[in-house]
Amino acid sequence: MALTNTTLQSNITAPVNYVLMAELLSAAKKVLPYFNGTMPGTLEKKQGSASVKWRRVNNLSPVTTALGEVSTSSYGQGRSSVQATITDVTVAVAKYGNLITSTEEMDLINVNSDSLALMDVLGANAGESLNTLMASVFDATTSVRYGAGVASDAVIVSAPVKSDIKYLVNQLNRESAMKFMPIGFGSQNIGSSPIRQSYLLICHSDVEEDIREITGFTGVETYGGYTETMVGEFGHVAGVRCVSTEMAPVNSGAGTTSVNGYRGAGATANDVYSTFIYGREAVGTIGLGEKHAEQIYKMYDRVPTVSLIHHLPGSSGVADPYNEAQTLAWKSWFAGKVLNDAWIWAFHTLSRSL
Repeated sequence: MALTNTTLQSNITAPVNYVLMAELLSAAKKVLPYFNGTMPGTLEKKQGSASVKWRRVNNLSPVTTALGEVSTSSYGQGRSSVQATITDVTVAVAKYGNLITSTEEMDLINVNSDSLALMDVLGANAGESLNTLMASVFDATTSVRYGAGVASDAVIVSAPVKSDIKYLVNQLNRESAMKFMPIGFGSQNIGSSPIRQSYLLICHSDVEEDIREITGFTGVETYGGYTETMVGEFGHVAGVRCVSTEMAPVNSGAGTTSVNGYRGAGATANDVYSTFIYGREAVGTIGLGEKHAEQIYKMYDRVPTVSLIHHLPGSSGVADPYNEAQTLAWKSWFAGKVLNDAWIWAFHTLSRSL
């Protein structure tokens, strides 16, 4: 594999005849929510395995028969026992990374590489890459509802409606899924709104605007002053706290061809958006030696399982005889897995054109 240098001539313009500001322009900081509430695990180094197992001891069936009086003395007093059942979920980890190479000319003629924020960009790329992988794990759940209860992506004709969310919250409640957020009572004295104990919803930024139109939606600005909120949270509706991100999966052209007023409508099919509602411990994620983040963060935030690696010119020995080349890279081990399909649902909808 050939290495492509980030050279002065082809990638970074020399600041000759330019006034170079001390502060460089910031790249966009996307919301990265897909590790929030996941069940973290750690793959220890040098333990002889690249797979990790989560183990769940399942609940026992309710007892409805009274214990009778013991009439004779014997082993176990004549009582019957039950067999506990265990569910194991296993996943193998894989290694991911990205690399930038540069020559000494970049440092000699430009501001130094630290000012160019190459390491920051690599760190942001690591966070976005791992979140993209995690979104695919969410999207692999077998529990799927199509907008307004239709049969498939091809016949979806609506944006999210309240009945979708009520249905999915009910399904999670029926399976005793664990909620994320406690109840918030609000106060008439300060004009804040009460919100119920909630699951988490993650949607695309396009779908956010559709959810805001649902009857009963409460904006985060009405309760954010008295309860903890999450990065990217925009409101509450029907028992879910809602977070939006531009990284949510969109299946371009997967919907119905003739529904106007929705994104992707026209000569091609509508775009179909994947939104997720889930409870705690529905999804697990693994890093090597350290746990992945358990909360929502933004690009350029430090992700604990990512190694940032910088080799200066001259560190390559005979591979760099003139001490001209340096490399900057990130590396991370990652695996994600749906641990309980009954505690996470995807629902696929369209999104209205604005």
